Amino acid sequence: MAAWLLSSGFAHASTSQPPTLESLQTQIDAIKAKLLKPDKDGWDKLTAISGLISGIAVAGIGFYATNVYNRRQTAAESARKDREIQFAEIQTVEKFIDHLASTDEQRRKAALIAISALGNSKVAIDLAEAFKGPGSTSALTTIAATAPPEQAQRAVLALQDILSDLSARVVAIEHSGGGRGNGLLLNADGLVVTARHLLESDGSTPIYVRLPSGSSVSAQVVKEDNVRDLVLLQTQKQAVPPLDRTPSDAAFGERVVVVWIDPGPRLKGGRKLEVGRLLEATSLQTGEAPFRGVVVQVNAAPGMSGAPAVDSAGRLLGLVQASDQNGQTKLIPASDVFAFAAET
Repeated sequence: MAAWLLSSGFAHASTSQPPTLESLQTQIDAIKAKLLKPDKDGWDKLTAISGLISGIAVAGIGFYATNVYNRRQTAAESARKDREIQFAEIQTVEKFIDHLASTDEQRRKAALIAISALGNSKVAIDLAEAFKGPGSTSALTTIAATAPPEQAQRAVLALQDILSDLSARVVAIEHSGGGRGNGLLLNADGLVVTARHLLESDGSTPIYVRLPSGSSVSAQVVKEDNVRDLVLLQTQKQAVPPLDRTPSDAAFGERVVVVWIDPGPRLKGGRKLEVGRLLEATSLQTGEAPFRGVVVQVNAAPGMSGAPAVDSAGRLLGLVQASDQNGQTKLIPASDVFAFAAET
């Protein structure tokens, strides 16, 4: 027995003194207890950790329930705030409804700008689209120039919709000599007016016009005026309504809109709007000689020459002619454009 106990590792490390009877009995009892205790099977182990599993499960369920509750509370709070915002917007519109329904375009413009200034630019833009007219167009030009970027872009899109008749008249022009620009379709007969300087050549190089339909066709010069820097081109007939030739009464500082097409390589650009301001008729230095005319402050870009500029009511101010490095852009006056076309 003693030898077996020694081999089992329960005897004293030193053999110089024999183990006592008490120590041997203690070791025997420990070995018997170990032998009599069965190994735990899977159920026993599961039972042993069931308390831990239960705790984890309860914690997980509690965490999930808390998250669901918090999400529902957040959604309910968001819905409540949305209702409050809608109610406030309705109250705001109610205060200005008489002005919006007025035939006085200045009152309508003032009402829309006031609604936008109160932090409801989106509502003002939607109302401007609903109450179309010079006042609404004018308000949209102001919002496009002063509102935060996202709302300003919405105002530009609304302007594109309101000025769709004008946009349908804007064509891109490409001259094989290298000139690219814009032009204005005057009537259904396919007459296009643009800046003469775009077509500097000996008259033998082809001219191409991209029509509102998207197709590019050749054009022929009908008439040109080097003094007024205008040229009239003949293209295919187009179904367009009569052009509004009402003279503009825009004053200094009022908003203006330039509708143009970025000609780009092979005339692949899309229609764009640039919002600016009408300036006083001051001298504009371009090249060697200064000249006078309608001057606007607008972000001009290459290829914008010949594009129509309108006042906030959508009435033609003129065609873009040239720009300086300070962003001042000179227009060929609408009066010259109409007079030139009438002489044909």
